[in-house]
Amino acid sequence: MTDEARVRPASPRSARVAALLAYGGLIVGGVIAFELIRLVGARIGAPAPAAGAPLFGAGETVGRVDTLLHVLLALVVVIVTARTVGTLFRHIHQPPVVGEILAGILLGPSLLGRLAPAWSAFILPPAVAPFLGVLAQVGVILYMFLVGLEMDPSLLRQRGQATVGIAHASIVVPFLLGGLLALALYPRLSSSDVPFTCFALFVGVSMSVTAFPVLARILTDRDIHRTQVGAVALTCAAVGDVSAWVLLAFVVSVVQAKMAGALLTFVLTLGFIALMALVVRPVMVRLALVYGNRGRLTQGVIASIFVALLLSSLATDLIGIHAVFGAFALGAVIPHDSGMARELTDRLEDLVVVLLLPAFFAFTGLRTEIGLVSGGSQWLACAAIVVVASVGKFGGTALAARATGFGWRDASALGVLMNTRGLMELIVLDIGLELRVISATLFAMLVLMAVATTMATTPLLHLVTRGRRLDEPLAEPAPVARRGGVLLPLSNPVGMRPLVDLALAATRREDPSPRVLALVRRPGGGVRSGLREIEQREAPRAPLLLEAADYARSRGARIDVQAMWTDDPASDILSVAREPQIGWILLGFHRAVFGADLLGGVVREILVRAGGEHLDVGVVIHGSERPVDRVVAVVDASDDGRAALDLAARVALGRGAALQAVVAPANGGEPEPALQALLKDAARSAGRWLHTDVLLARSREELEKKATGALTIIGHRLTDEIGLPLGADPERCVVVVRGGAAGASARALPAGAARASSG
Repeated sequence: MTDEARVRPASPRSARVAALLAYGGLIVGGVIAFELIRLVGARIGAPAPAAGAPLFGAGETVGRVDTLLHVLLALVVVIVTARTVGTLFRHIHQPPVVGEILAGILLGPSLLGRLAPAWSAFILPPAVAPFLGVLAQVGVILYMFLVGLEMDPSLLRQRGQATVGIAHASIVVPFLLGGLLALALYPRLSSSDVPFTCFALFVGVSMSVTAFPVLARILTDRDIHRTQVGAVALTCAAVGDVSAWVLLAFVVSVVQAKMAGALLTFVLTLGFIALMALVVRPVMVRLALVYGNRGRLTQGVIASIFVALLLSSLATDLIGIHAVFGAFALGAVIPHDSGMARELTDRLEDLVVVLLLPAFFAFTGLRTEIGLVSGGSQWLACAAIVVVASVGKFGGTALAARATGFGWRDASALGVLMNTRGLMELIVLDIGLELRVISATLFAMLVLMAVATTMATTPLLHLVTRGRRLDEPLAEPAPVARRGGVLLPLSNPVGMRPLVDLALAATRREDPSPRVLALVRRPGGGVRSGLREIEQREAPRAPLLLEAADYARSRGARIDVQAMWTDDPASDILSVAREPQIGWILLGFHRAVFGADLLGGVVREILVRAGGEHLDVGVVIHGSERPVDRVVAVVDASDDGRAALDLAARVALGRGAALQAVVAPANGGEPEPALQALLKDAARSAGRWLHTDVLLARSREELEKKATGALTIIGHRLTDEIGLPLGADPERCVVVVRGGAAGASARALPAGAARASSG
């Protein structure tokens, strides 16, 4: 036997068998060894249990397991219901948070408890309420921390006195109307142990709240946050939120403080604010710098922030102005546009929004008994609350805006937007119910008011702005001469290299470098308004761009890279492509999940919408990295045919390949005059190096005979007629082209476009 035979490794199958035998032997040996230990231990005695100590098997384990079981079951039901109803509301263009609030109410005694009390008692028994309450309070504390992170201090500084006046009018007017309403509600919905002053203050605050996160999300979703109305609404909401929380802190301190302790509470609150501004904020700025140096949140930084969050919440709770104010204050002093703030939001938002806030909605739902609102007089009082809240917010904002120079339409739009309350109102109401300032009946009425006013925002805004978009430009931009730069949107690393190669080849010497664009979906829902992302103050992370730039450098070329957030990829791609230096968009194909359509999704939307633009679009199907020795352009008399010939000439010149024009006459005979003129222009530029052929029949078989190159470029209309794929060669690269508006740009072949051809 040779040395080579002796050292030959065992086959993979025999190695697996040996490993299984060894593992089985280990398990069997372990079982036998423990059985021997058990037999010896069974003969050993132990002392009697101490007097009064719980006995084995007689404790409260079963009760604890049942409580945990109900809490886990309740969370499952609450999360599923909240996500389902929230998604349904998103589809009807309502803020999802309204659906989630309603989901909590539906699971409470108002609906489930009334229709199926046995199910309600099993899913959300009374014993579960304290545990849900703890989870709810933790969720609200973290939520207010995230709201503070999202709050942009520049909104409070960059606007003029007029905007600040509108913001304060949107608080003062509903606050005073709420105080007047309290005169009627106090003898009917309160009790003598609640001082009228506390009751009136709280009702006034509940009328004054605007939900900044929901309002900002509505503005960004409708793309009107950059308009004057949107900017003023954001500023008013930011100023109003801060002012309302300060006012609520004052109200809570009045409610909780005794006569001798009111001054102490006020002094401690001022001290806390000074501590946050003068001590904590500089520390958080330094932590943000540490994050910037390391590029990520370390466990030490996260631990420091959580300790600060807990201490801040604990401090405000001890002062007597509730823990949520401390959480909000800490979030507000962390630099808003820092990477640390963004990563904190990324890490916490899903946990808070998906798990903890539904617990708060369920806890609120358990305490919301709409059945307590009974009789015509109480429903009339509930309607009065909705009317006063709406009139106060809408009227105060609209009149103040009108007085500062806004037209009635824009002033009305501002009033509608400021009437958005959402989750912020529920937090206020929960504090009031916890402090016993409001009764359960009034709590239910105010919850209904919060839901009704928030749901009314979107349809009323549409009604007020009907016939004119708030974001429409004042004047059409003047037409500009376009260059031939290539825009290459990328989303998938697979197939990136052939697309970059094609973009480089299609770029002429006089054109700017190809621009590679990465679009990242903007975070949706939750706490984030999307302002940081949509205004590009926080660039998205797009590793694909680094990979594309490295690949271009390895080819001795240069590309420009750009990353941007998006809610509508097709619109944003077309928006970037409208820049004067861009003449072409190159896309990778998209196959529908169900079906065989290769031009689906965003690709199809761009093809359809680019038809009226001064842009040419190419969709690369089955991109290949193999060398291209012949570029085939399938040409007809349409704009698509012109664009196909233009792109083919560019690529042929860039790759030093032969150029072949396969002419597709309309009737299969002689080319029509427009097509002949196109070929003459091409011949003058390319001379004898342009090879032409005629497609006698518009079929895959005929095209397969004529087009023999590795790269075929064909117009979109011809593709619809002939169909995809073209030919049986899976390695063939096909580019489907949609030409822009007629006369949009000169597509004459550049001199020498095909002179590297072999004929």
